[in-house]
Amino acid sequence: MGESHNEDGLSIRDEDEVDAFESPAADGAGPQDRPADGDLEALRDAFVEAFNARDLDEIVGLVADDIECPDIRNGDGVGALTEELEAIWERSPGAVLTRAFLEAEPCAVGWLPDEEGSWSRAALVCFDAEDGLLTLVELPDDADALDRVEAEEPTGEELEEWADWAEWDRGEETFPRGRR
Repeated sequence: MGESHNEDGLSIRDEDEVDAFESPAADGAGPQDRPADGDLEALRDAFVEAFNARDLDEIVGLVADDIECPDIRNGDGVGALTEELEAIWERSPGAVLTRAFLEAEPCAVGWLPDEEGSWSRAALVCFDAEDGLLTLVELPDDADALDRVEAEEPTGEELEEWADWAEWDRGEETFPRGRR
């Protein structure tokens, strides 16, 4: 590219190159703000982290405005998804997601602690993406798939990083243990 730099360190481009140049932030987010296009696994990981951190703003930044949510009673779109997530967090404050794979496709598993602090699989969460954004968040009602999915259990360092939402809800600390 034929560019020169002025004393402030700014680049000056030839007029022909300006038409061909597209800013990485033209769509409102820079490349550091979201995973690379087509990287469903990275988008899934970011969704899991944001879900566990109860960070709706981060989730909204990961999804397309017209995201499909076929299993959500309020329909599709960012508003329906955020309403559903808030409802999940309210009724199941101890719920966490972990990374998973179903037939080599990135997905997530929702886990709930029982009264004794053991974790049980509660939901399978499937995703699809296009242009660096999630375009589908689906919670299929498929018990067989939920059993077959290869998932991390919510243990170790990740749980320490995530807030103990059950403690906030009941006012008591919980100590999740592995499944028996």
